[in-house]
Amino acid sequence: MFFAISGYLITKTLLERPASNGIRFFLGFYRRRFQRIAPALFFYLAITSALTAYFVPRSFLGQGSFNTAKWAVFGASNIQLVLSSDGYFGDRMPYNPFVQTWSLGVEEQFYLFYPIILLLISIALYRKNRQLEKFGKLILILATVISFVVCVQQTSADPLRSFYLLPARFWELAAGALLYILVSRNPKHYLNKPALVPGLFLSGLALIFGSLAYATVAKFPFWWAIPAVVGALALIQVANNLANPSLARIAPLFTNKRVVFIGKISYSLYLWHWGIFVLMRWTIGIESLWTKTLALGLTFFASWFSYRWIETPPRRSAWVKKRSDLAVVVAGLVAGALCFQLVVAVSSWATVHNSKATLPWFRDNIAIAKMLNSVEKTLVGRGHKVVFVGDSHAGHYKNVAQWTAIKTDSGKKMIRQYGCGFVNLMHAAPSTCVGDDYFINKIKDATSPGDIVVLSSFSIPRIAELWGPLDKKALLAGVEGKQAAKARADVLASSVGVVKRLQAMGLTVVLAAPTPVFETPPDRCHRWFNRHNPACTAGFKTDRGYQLQLRAPVMKSYRSLSAQTGAILWDPFNLLCPANPCRSEVNGRFRYIDQHHLSPNGNIVVFKDFLNLARQIWQKN
Repeated sequence: MFFAISGYLITKTLLERPASNGIRFFLGFYRRRFQRIAPALFFYLAITSALTAYFVPRSFLGQGSFNTAKWAVFGASNIQLVLSSDGYFGDRMPYNPFVQTWSLGVEEQFYLFYPIILLLISIALYRKNRQLEKFGKLILILATVISFVVCVQQTSADPLRSFYLLPARFWELAAGALLYILVSRNPKHYLNKPALVPGLFLSGLALIFGSLAYATVAKFPFWWAIPAVVGALALIQVANNLANPSLARIAPLFTNKRVVFIGKISYSLYLWHWGIFVLMRWTIGIESLWTKTLALGLTFFASWFSYRWIETPPRRSAWVKKRSDLAVVVAGLVAGALCFQLVVAVSSWATVHNSKATLPWFRDNIAIAKMLNSVEKTLVGRGHKVVFVGDSHAGHYKNVAQWTAIKTDSGKKMIRQYGCGFVNLMHAAPSTCVGDDYFINKIKDATSPGDIVVLSSFSIPRIAELWGPLDKKALLAGVEGKQAAKARADVLASSVGVVKRLQAMGLTVVLAAPTPVFETPPDRCHRWFNRHNPACTAGFKTDRGYQLQLRAPVMKSYRSLSAQTGAILWDPFNLLCPANPCRSEVNGRFRYIDQHHLSPNGNIVVFKDFLNLARQIWQKN
């Protein structure tokens, strides 16, 4: 809908000023775009970046936000989101306060190419050249058809690009443009007949509400974007015919002051609503009635403020109006460069701020130094290395790997693919992940006989999603069900061969058993403004008995794999949960960063046990 409306309005604006000179046409267009888009966007990016730096912790969910903001300055955040493989409906997107700018990126990229096509039509209108006008329309129609074909193909073949990038979205903007060029500018067109207006109004509403109610991610933008675009075009056509007597009852709705006000602040609403919602998710939450009401109130206030004091002055200022088109465009580019530098500076400050915020709660350097000083260094690992392999649960042992290398004079290596487990005995890795051969080849390149390879993947279910706890009984029933049992049996069968291939290289394989999981993520919940967030209410503890039940099925697979291959099973569960309840926070120190990843302080708890295991392996060999 946004794209269709935007394509219509941009075309209307450009063709109402027929071009006599190409340079003036482009400079005038980009001047108006800078005045309309840049001030509110740069203001939003600057303020929200500063708030994000303070309120958002350095974590997986917070990764990429500042990169999105940087690219958004230049109208390219949609490209950044594709390059970082962050799908619009992925885990991190509800926690990225700049993700909504992807659609602005599509629109701004449209502005780079579309005016070239429209220049032909504009010059044709100025010179009253019918042939040139037809040629320009033909090019636009062909570009629209090509874009639609790309959309159809990419939606299934490459969903991320079809959602975010201009080639598969151009047709939505062009549809609005064609409505103005072919219909609105032609009073005699069939669709301008008064008798059709009521039907267009009802059809437009039905199409829009139908797409809102039934659209699915898997079939978007093709084909669920079609009813939304067509419905938007129908309502635009209705809005152009408000003088029709049959619309006498609903015409006041379109011209009501409150409705018009929403329209005026709509651009600022688009920017600010998401940033406010996201920052509230990170802080006090946005699930209860009072927090939702507060979010709406803050959104409208921020949008009104932005419209009144940021958007409007550059467009209405007499001083700005006297400046040349080129001067305004250059000023916009300079402002963009300054905004980019500000976001970079804030991002750098956030890195320092978040690092300090982890001390000593997540990383107690004094305790780490004391622990390392208490451990005697030996040379038993000289000439060998420890290699941790898997998904992010291999990564959460990075401190153990580093300290083991220090205390055994060995080397270390981390081979990780986030979200892609290796010998994950809960289920096979997603089809989008690299295969076993990728990991095996990486291990082969990084190791030599006598090295230790630790296989660690996230192999039990989460007991909470990002917004709060899950149904524990349902989770337990799921892991104990027939389907889950079959998935474990299948991956166990394939894992036996994988482990034996590693052992054939002269490597000692260690299987890292699953660690406890929690409902409350400490990185989101340990600060004063998070206390009432629904994601934090469970506290930093979980029932030990339930944890044992949850891991029992997959532990059978781990023991079976160890028995069939001779791989060593290392289980740090009792170290991390020695008594009921299991705790992710002990004496003001957090052993976990989030709901299931160990912090440096958590690494302290399991380090000596793993060090002893490594020494025993090398001494035996």
